[in-house]
Amino acid sequence: MKKSNSLDMTLLEEITQLEFFLVKKPLNSLEFWGEWQEKYGKATLAKIALKKIAKTRKLSHEEFAKLRTMMGVYEDVLKYLEQLKSAALSLKGVVGNFNVELDDEDIDLDF
Repeated sequence: MKKSNSLDMTLLEEITQLEFFLVKKPLNSLEFWGEWQEKYGKATLAKIALKKIAKTRKLSHEEFAKLRTMMGVYEDVLKYLEQLKSAALSLKGVVGNFNVELDDEDIDLDF
């Protein structure tokens, strides 16, 4: 039973940390976009920082595994925020996928 209690406490701690990324303003309000941008920006910067750490520091196997887990968490947070953005745009009557991915053939660089 002790392990269950420990798991419950760990889950509660994780939820408390992730609550920062909850956007609490209504989707159809102007305040939503300011809060969304703040949360999206912080999650993006955290992911960039983790990538930089992975490339510039020599990490132990355990540290690298933790870093990869953290990157996965931030990817999930960014997906959540993108879903909120899509829902908010849908409420405004804007539909479509603005996440255009380019492949090498689409990029035309003239040097």
